[in-house]
Amino acid sequence: MKNSIILGISILLLILYVWDLKKHKLDLRSIITVGIFSGISYILYIIQFIKYPQGGGISLFSMVPVMLISMMYGRTVGLTGGLVFGLLKMLNGMFVVHPAQFLLDYILSTMGIGLACTFGRESKSKIFAGCLFAVIVSVGINIISGAVYFGQYAPEGMNVWWYSFIYNASSAGVEGVLCAVIVSILPIEKFMNSRYVKAYKS
Repeated sequence: MKNSIILGISILLLILYVWDLKKHKLDLRSIITVGIFSGISYILYIIQFIKYPQGGGISLFSMVPVMLISMMYGRTVGLTGGLVFGLLKMLNGMFVVHPAQFLLDYILSTMGIGLACTFGRESKSKIFAGCLFAVIVSVGINIISGAVYFGQYAPEGMNVWWYSFIYNASSAGVEGVLCAVIVSILPIEKFMNSRYVKAYKS
């Protein structure tokens, strides 16, 4: 039952994304941008400082490029960048126990990073809040996956949700907060005023 519910919600979210993509179609310039930034995210992802035994860990701020394109180009480009980043992560190995778990871990969690633009970019506090929101969504999805599909790795007598929270918050959560700090101190407005971004917006 829980697998069907998770799978149904995941598919619904993807349908909403496709609907959004139809309303905000990506041109060649934005597709290239997504490819470049997602590729950079993947390169940073494979440079891991800490690697956890059941997967995940802390990498070289791999969320930053996806957060940046979300800030500069908006939600649709950000979500697409997160989607491509998730697909690229599979090149470094993947572990799938159920289609719903695959969607949570390799599709929706990285797409969540693309929500960094949620609160706008008018101030550094809004930028940080948006990036933090994206991290909460992304890590929250990982926590659900960990509790539902990998609870058997929890120490005996430990609540699986608490185990999954600690596991994911101490890895992707820590990295995500650091990435949010980095993006919030970057000169986003200067990026926005670049000829490349202006050409995309026009």
